[in-house]
Parts: sequence; C-alpha cells; structure tokens
Amino acid sequence: MDKSEIKIGIPAQITPPVDRNFEITRKLDEYGYNSMWYPDHLMGWIPDSIWTPDLMPIAKFQETPHVYLETFSLIAAHSVLTKNINMGIAVTETLRRHPAQIAQILLSLDQISKGRLIVGIGAGEAENTIPYGIDYSRPVSKFEENLRIIKLFMDNPNTKLDFDGEFWQLKDAIIGIEPHEKNKPPPLWIGAHGPRMLRITGELADGWIPIGMPLEDYKKKLNTIRNHTKKFDRTPNDITPAIYFYTVLANNEEECQKIMTSPLGRAWVLTAFDLFYKSEGCRHPLCDILNKESVNPLTDFIPIRLNREDALQAINAIPLKVIEKFFFHGNQETVIKAIEDYAKVGCQHFVFWNFTGMIDPSKYSESNKILLNVLKYFKD
Repeated sequence: MDKSEIKIGIPAQITPPVDRNFEITRKLDEYGYNSMWYPDHLMGWIPDSIWTPDLMPIAKFQETPHVYLETFSLIAAHSVLTKNINMGIAVTETLRRHPAQIAQILLSLDQISKGRLIVGIGAGEAENTIPYGIDYSRPVSKFEENLRIIKLFMDNPNTKLDFDGEFWQLKDAIIGIEPHEKNKPPPLWIGAHGPRMLRITGELADGWIPIGMPLEDYKKKLNTIRNHTKKFDRTPNDITPAIYFYTVLANNEEECQKIMTSPLGRAWVLTAFDLFYKSEGCRHPLCDILNKESVNPLTDFIPIRLNREDALQAINAIPLKVIEKFFFHGNQETVIKAIEDYAKVGCQHFVFWNFTGMIDPSKYSESNKILLNVLKYFKD
C-alpha cells in the first residue's frame, strides 16, 4: 500500500460552547485530515464520583463528564461548515431509535454532507440504555436484525418494503429519500470484536472499525472477516479495514507515562476489555466491585453508579502494563511506525482519539502538532 493511500482521522469537536466548537471544526477541515469522528453517547465513560478538580484538571472547566452535543444534529451542522473532511460516527447503535428512523437520518446526513458520511455502528452499551429504561437484552441479535432493516431501506429508496423478523414486522414501509450519489448509500462500518460481530461484519458491512487492539489480534480478526465475506458471495475488498486508537502523544516516553497513569488516564482504562487484563495475567478491577468473574465494560459498566471509594479502588488497581497496552502512546516516530505496521496487515484508515489534552491541558498543542506532522508525512 502506498503511503498516500493511508487515511488519518481525529475526534470531532463534540462539546459546547458552539461558537468555539465551530471555529475548531473549520480548522480541522483546513488541516487536511481525512475524517473526524463523533461518539453517540448520552452518558460518558468517566464516573462522576471522581470527576473532581483535585483529580482531573478538566473538571475545573467542565462540570460533568456527560456533556455531548447530539451526534446527528452536530454532524448536520459540521457538514455545512466544512468542505472536504469526512464525518464518521464512532459508533452509534440501533437500540435507541427505530431502524427506519436511523436509515432516514443517515440518508439525510449523506445528502447534507454531500456524500461525506461514514456510519460506524455497533451493538450498543449498557450505559446508554439501561439507565434510560431501554431494553438491553440480546443486543447483538437486535443489532443484526436492525442492521438488515437499515440496509434494506438505504438500498431500496422510494420502495414499499415488507420485513418479517423476530423483533420487527414491517408492512408497506417506505422511505423516499435517496443517497447523495445514486445507488451509493453511506458506508456502514461495524465496531466488531467478538466472533458473531465479526461474522456480521463480513456479511453486511462496508468497513470494520474496532477499538485499538494489538497488531497480531488485528491481523487475525481481519482475516476472519475476510474469510466470512467469501461465504456470502462478497470479496475482502468489500470491507474497508480501519482502527480506532485511544491515544496519548508526547515527545518523550516519560511524559506519556505521566499522562497515562494520571487518575483520568487510569479511569479510561476501566473501559478496556477483559482480554487486556487477562493477557497480562490479571483480572479486570471491576470484577470484585461488580461481583463478576469477568467484565465486559460495554455490557456491565454504568459509570454513574460507581461511588468514589470503589472508583478510586478500581483505577488504582490497574497495573502499568495494562495501561501501556490500552493506550496507543508515543511520539511522532512511534505513530508513523505503528501506522506502517498495521497498514502491512491491511489497515487503511486510522483514527487517533487524542486524549492527551483532555488529561493534561498543557500538552494539548504538543500532541496536536505531533498528529499534524504525522498527517503531513503521509500526505507528502
């Protein structure tokens, strides 16, 4: 793969004040990044009980970790403000909205953005459903059926459609809106990690965007997806392989260590899958608190319910080796080498969710400069 084919994405601006949000968004477009990415959350991942200025400098300026401008509204606004950058959702799910409504929203955003939308989508999280009275049972089964319905509408605009599923029965359902480019609906990239989600990706998706994982794991799972494509009369080239890294950047390792091991850095590692802990011979620190043998943060962790004592106990129990594995961290040279290594096994689109400035505001400019230099390297 030629280095100019590699795509680099960064997080979108997702919080108020809106005037400042829009100002930074215009700059991201001007810088030349290939994409910017939006989480679709009601609740954030950091426990309120430890979101305090004595532990986290950002709490001096942002009262709560749960400040998210609504994703689809924000993408529509940013579409008007920008000209070139793609806008990706990382990721939405299909439990909070009817699949027909999701299809209508996605086609609308595809029109507004003039074909610049990438739809990251997955099975959802407990934190965005259970506290709000939304049924979170059988999330993968619901996701698969909902995804089929979404694709049915997007691939067949202005057509009466029927669907007889386990969760939904549609009769004479229709959506009249077409994609920006005829017969080319916005691509669906699945945030897949487990075997069943990998199979769904191979059958139904246009791309794969997992949260960062070790190179060998990425290679193995991408090969699994590619093998699945062949079972469904598709080809491996039908899937765009991407990756989404939780990132800490600084010019030396000592600074990276300081940022990653701060209370806010450690709190993010509570969202790591069990495999990060088990691969280092330890248990997830939430196991004892939640009284579980194993923990999947997506299905088991509701941060707002964690009291301060338990939250501090959990973050302080995280071993350094797990923190180092969870965060993609380093300097400009480290980032470039990692991109090249992952590209060799097939990854084409890299999203660096840069936590550096959020954890240590004094490092905001330095970390952004590192990413801009990386972008320049691959564009030159």
